[in-house]
Amino acid sequence: MKTIRIITIFLAICIALGACANSSPKAPRRAKNKKEYPRAEIMVSYLCHEEHLKTDAKAYTAEYQMILLANGTESKFYNAKCEYIDSLRSTPSGKRMYREIFSNISRKYAETGVFDDSALPENRMFIFKSRNDSITSLFDRNGSSSAHYYTEPLGGMQWQIVDSTRMILGYECVMAETDFRGRHWTAWFAPEIPLQDGPWKLCGLPGLILEAADSTGQHSFTADGIESSDMEMTPVYNMESYEKVSRIEMLAAQREFLLKGDTMSRMLIQNAPDGSKIDMPEPEYEKNPDLHIDFLETDYH
Repeated sequence: MKTIRIITIFLAICIALGACANSSPKAPRRAKNKKEYPRAEIMVSYLCHEEHLKTDAKAYTAEYQMILLANGTESKFYNAKCEYIDSLRSTPSGKRMYREIFSNISRKYAETGVFDDSALPENRMFIFKSRNDSITSLFDRNGSSSAHYYTEPLGGMQWQIVDSTRMILGYECVMAETDFRGRHWTAWFAPEIPLQDGPWKLCGLPGLILEAADSTGQHSFTADGIESSDMEMTPVYNMESYEKVSRIEMLAAQREFLLKGDTMSRMLIQNAPDGSKIDMPEPEYEKNPDLHIDFLETDYH
C-alpha cells in the first residue's frame, strides 16, 4: 500500500492543548487494556467542511480534521482532539488539567469578549462500523451534559457508479452517487484500496471513499493524508456515561439543543471552574434566517 504522507495531526493537537494548559501535568494515557481491540490497516485524515448551527442558533462554517482507522472488517471514525479531551476527563489528574484549560478559555472570554473554543473539539462524534456484525454504532454528545449512542444496520446506501474518474492523493478514484436520509451525496472511491469504507457512515463501494460532498455544499469530506497503520481501534472513553436512544431521538434532541441552548453549558461558562462569573447574552431565535442549516441526516423532521 502506498504511503502518501505522514499525518501529524496528533502532535499538533497535543501541542495546542498543552499550550492552553500551560504547565499542567501531561495528559493521562489510556491504561493498558487486557482486551485486544481490532487493529487498523490504514489511517486516513479527512478535512471536514461543515455549515452548522451553534447554541445562538446562527450559522457558522467550520473546517476540522477527522480520522478514519480501518481494516477489512472494522473501522473507527473520530476527532482526535475529542478523544484527547475524553482521555483527560477519565482520570482525576486529567480532570484537573481539563478544568485549567476551560478556566483559561473562560478567562480570555472575560478579558476580550471573544469565546475562543479552538482548544475544544469541533466534533464529538465517534462512529464504529463492523462488517462482521453488519452494525454501525454512533456515539455523540449534546453540549456538556447529554451523551447518547445508537446502533443501526450497516450501510443502507444504494450507490450508482458513474463513468467519471479523478486523481486524489495519487489514487485514481471513481465517482458514485446516492440519496441517503435527506441528502444527495457524490463520492469518489479508490478501487486500488480494497476497503469498502469511508468517512462518516459512507461505505459499501468497491474501494475506500476518499472524497464525498452533499449537493447543498453544507457537508463534505476530503482525504488529505493516508498511511499504513496498526493502531488499535479502542472504544470511546467513559462508555457508561452514554445513554442508548434511537437515531431519530438523538437528532431531534440535538436540534432542540441548538434552538433552545444548553442550560448546563451556559452555567459552566457563566460559572467558570476558577470561581469567576461571566455575563452572557441570551440567544435570539426569532426571525432566524439560518435555520435551513441542518445535520448530515435530515429525515428526523
